[in-house]
Amino acid sequence: MVHCPGLEAALRLVKFFVYAGLFGLGVLAGVALLIRVSLFGSGTSVPHVSGLTREQAEWETQRAKLAFRVQEERYDLRMEKGRVISQSPAPGMSVRKGMTLSVVVSRGIDRLEVPDLRGLRLEAAQIQAQQTGLTPASASYVHSAAPASTVVAQTLAPGAAVPRDQEIGLLVSLGPSSPTFVMPDLRGMDLDQATAGLQEYGILVASARTVALPGVGRNTIVDQEPRPGFPLDRRNVVHLSVSRP
Repeated sequence: MVHCPGLEAALRLVKFFVYAGLFGLGVLAGVALLIRVSLFGSGTSVPHVSGLTREQAEWETQRAKLAFRVQEERYDLRMEKGRVISQSPAPGMSVRKGMTLSVVVSRGIDRLEVPDLRGLRLEAAQIQAQQTGLTPASASYVHSAAPASTVVAQTLAPGAAVPRDQEIGLLVSLGPSSPTFVMPDLRGMDLDQATAGLQEYGILVASARTVALPGVGRNTIVDQEPRPGFPLDRRNVVHLSVSRP
């Protein structure tokens, strides 16, 4: 067998680096284990205390070998007075025994009195609702005897106690509704007679165009717009064509 000093030296160098690498990995693993043991070696699981009363939450915290601290007390939209709204750390986390569990406790449900918005114009009612602490919903509309744009009803009863930011719906008047008529067939009628009949229902004849038609009596209606049978109300106007011999 041929003896090669250079090859043996190279092999020894490779072995050195391999052993050094393994040693380094072992050191890192040991350090990680040491850190984990120092933090969680005598660890515990954070209990779920949200929704519990303050006394129940404190008892559960002490049972898990943790310190208990009320970080803040504030009003809440849903949680009753004295119950835990939130906690930190989160439930289920593994932490070192003796660490502090901080909680936020409810001072009660924040309620307010609903104002009476009926009779106000829509814009004023929405502003007052927002200033009170309510959230105006999209308005609904209905014809009524009340002036247009006036609130005639609301979804929350005036004087009721409701949570802050509760949504309130408003029913707004469109004003009195206009009667609807069916356009009669005026062709062949006298212009003055037809005009007087339409005016009784509040319908205005906007124009009467004359056309020359031999054999047709003077001021006789020969055409009309809208056509017979068309639904119309007092907002519509009528245009007529009248014969002129």
